[in-house]
Amino acid sequence: MEIKEANVRAKAPNKTDKFVLATQICLRIAATATAMAAAWVIFTANQTVEVLGMSFDAGYSYSPAFKFFAYANAIAFGFSLMSLFFMFFARHALTATIYFFFFLHDLMMMSLVLSGLAAGTAIGMVARDGNGHTGWIKICDRFEKFCDKVTVSMALSYVAVVCLLVLTVMSAGKSRQI
Repeated sequence: MEIKEANVRAKAPNKTDKFVLATQICLRIAATATAMAAAWVIFTANQTVEVLGMSFDAGYSYSPAFKFFAYANAIAFGFSLMSLFFMFFARHALTATIYFFFFLHDLMMMSLVLSGLAAGTAIGMVARDGNGHTGWIKICDRFEKFCDKVTVSMALSYVAVVCLLVLTVMSAGKSRQI
């Protein structure tokens, strides 16, 4: 049996490859920045209100859904930052196999942020509107500052999900060249 070596040459990147790489780097920067900002805003969203001489606090740590939302964004920030460094420093050695791993990474991060966002949005709607069937009263009429910060954090997280979605599709397309 004869073993033949494959004659593999690195092809010179064309304009389309450079554009895709630049787009991926920009989207990774945007996803990283918005996930970090969303986590920072929700971590600092605290408010104390006095009603009839009694003090009431609102914070992300009082709701498991808001905790999950905050930690999901923090984890996505960390892993997106690592993928950004890898993309930037290994940009000359990107192969279809590496893009497949980026696809898996982007898909997992998008799923994590989206699930945290769903949990946070659900409890945020209850905080804003209440639920008359269960007797839950709305709190956003008393804790406006807290609810405004949560809303900003949710909006930033939605931007991160969109960036991660586009990155997932782009990485899937580049990984099809295996």
